[in-house]
Amino acid sequence: MNRCVKRAVLNKMFIQLLQRYSLKMVFALTLLVGLQLPNFLQQYEQRLDAHYIEAEMHLQQYQALADRHFAGDLQALIIKHKSSEVTLFNQEALLIEKLQRRFHYLQAKKQALQGPLMARLYFLLGEINRPLWLETQANYNAELRLNKNSIQVGLLSALVVTLFLECLFFLLHWQCRRLRGYFTRKRQSASEKIK
Repeated sequence: MNRCVKRAVLNKMFIQLLQRYSLKMVFALTLLVGLQLPNFLQQYEQRLDAHYIEAEMHLQQYQALADRHFAGDLQALIIKHKSSEVTLFNQEALLIEKLQRRFHYLQAKKQALQGPLMARLYFLLGEINRPLWLETQANYNAELRLNKNSIQVGLLSALVVTLFLECLFFLLHWQCRRLRGYFTRKRQSASEKIK
């Protein structure tokens, strides 16, 4: 074998070796991340519950006032505070409205997290970089819990990412072969024109 052929064979073997080991590493890392997702989801849900309970407790105090003086109509309490000539009550009306919006916002999030695991994880993906997600991430306590959900999510995420990368490597290899063939034909036609 001549030197160029040996070099090409060695390059091809090295690239295949890199591809194999990189896919194994990606599989292992994705598996570890996937195993953590149900635990992260659980900590997110616990944090959401804590914020929800806090908002509910504060809103109940205003609801008790509305029950006593406005037949349970919280909006009537807010309108009364807004129409008051006292600045303190005007500002308190804004606080009550803000608290009410926060309560309904957290309540909607809790409702969205009532479905099956995959739906809840999909919802969690939409929450990336939102305040509650960032708070959970900052205080996240990584634990490796091997239960049915974490194993399923870990394996599924590892398989999907690995298959995606395998397809990407295949497409890159295929495209490189096409380009190599194109340039080879171009060189051959250029050399034929010279002759």
